[in-house]
Amino acid sequence: MSTPLSNKPHTEFLDTLARDTWTYLRSDRTTKNHLPYSWWSPTLSGGDYANPAEIGLYALSWLAAYDLGRSWSPSWDETNAEITAILDQLRVWQTGAQTSQPHGPNAYQNSVFYQWYWISWNPPVVGAHVGDNHLAPSVDNAWLAAALMTIREYAAAHNHTTLVQKAEAILADMDFRLWYHPDSHRFSWGDVENPQGGTLADYYSNENRIINVVARALGHLSAEEFRQSLDALEGPSGNYSGVTVEKMAWDGSYFTYAAPALFIREVDTSYGRNTLIPATQAQIAYAQNQSYAAWGLSDCYDVGDGGYVQQGAPPVPAGVVPETRPGLVTPHAAGLALITPLATEAITNLQALSATFPCLYTQDYGFRDAVMARSGDASYGRCSDRYSALAQEWLFLGLVNHETGFIWRYFYRHPGVLQAHIEMYGGAHVYLPLILRNRGP
Repeated sequence: MSTPLSNKPHTEFLDTLARDTWTYLRSDRTTKNHLPYSWWSPTLSGGDYANPAEIGLYALSWLAAYDLGRSWSPSWDETNAEITAILDQLRVWQTGAQTSQPHGPNAYQNSVFYQWYWISWNPPVVGAHVGDNHLAPSVDNAWLAAALMTIREYAAAHNHTTLVQKAEAILADMDFRLWYHPDSHRFSWGDVENPQGGTLADYYSNENRIINVVARALGHLSAEEFRQSLDALEGPSGNYSGVTVEKMAWDGSYFTYAAPALFIREVDTSYGRNTLIPATQAQIAYAQNQSYAAWGLSDCYDVGDGGYVQQGAPPVPAGVVPETRPGLVTPHAAGLALITPLATEAITNLQALSATFPCLYTQDYGFRDAVMARSGDASYGRCSDRYSALAQEWLFLGLVNHETGFIWRYFYRHPGVLQAHIEMYGGAHVYLPLILRNRGP
């Protein structure tokens, strides 16, 4: 009889979790045309669409899985073929070379990408609903660009010239000044056929700070514009249960603090010490004070067939209610917390989730998106019917960064990234592990 997941030593547990999460990410059932379902369910239909963030992190997950070098890892030939297919699809959308455009151009002005693509079409195309699909989202394009920059630097380090050229071509035509407002020094989130539309990014600890870094690293902002863009972001301080978070996120959703840190090496900076780590501690304290069976409050799908909801933990600004569904917990939050010094607490939490809620974890695909962890709720112990691509990618990449620093190792090979980091944190020391091996052919 195999050892229960929750009883395995931490190293063995993480390897099992990585293997099972990767099984989901590479499954034919959860992907189509080399692209990930935004969500997949064994009982619900739909989910066969993807946005730029999900696509970029999916391509990066292939590279991360290969680099781990496990018995279950894909071969280089498989990895190269998959990433090449993804980059080729992005490029034909971007350039307009794909003749199939039933809902109009598949990219905005041959530069950046729209919100949603129908991946089960052959070939995949931008969605038909103008309000949802013809919006060019700044933050999702920033996640895509960060993933492409990491892929490009990995390929350059290991002499995969064709991958370098393909990633470079896409990045060269992406223009982040489309969303930049020189008067306020802020980026907009984007609107339908109008990147300058939509609301302006406001809080430093919302996920939008990845845009500032990517725009500077790619040379779209000058050093002075970059400084002004960071200064323009608000960072109100908050306190919960004796824990002070120096720069609060608007709604306390954990991914907004931690997901950018998958790329930006923030843990050893003032932001990490005074915001990211305390925000993790506040998450844990809040769940304990509420008597939840586990912690992990971050945007996710509700239980059963419920839709996507905002979830966060205090501290939050006055008047903001952090939880839409009190007690709805998602494993990806603890997965992201693996990159912090509270990794042991994160592992223990993930083990508790798998042990306490039988519906939440399967050997086939790892964690479902969420579970109700508040014992007084009528849905206590009920899980989401969905698996989420974004959550699985965050969890998997958090695992890999925890073990090897994979993303940081290659993202920071980009000279623009290193320069942006120095400008962002006043010359703070950046620890960059050496690349000691070449696993490519």
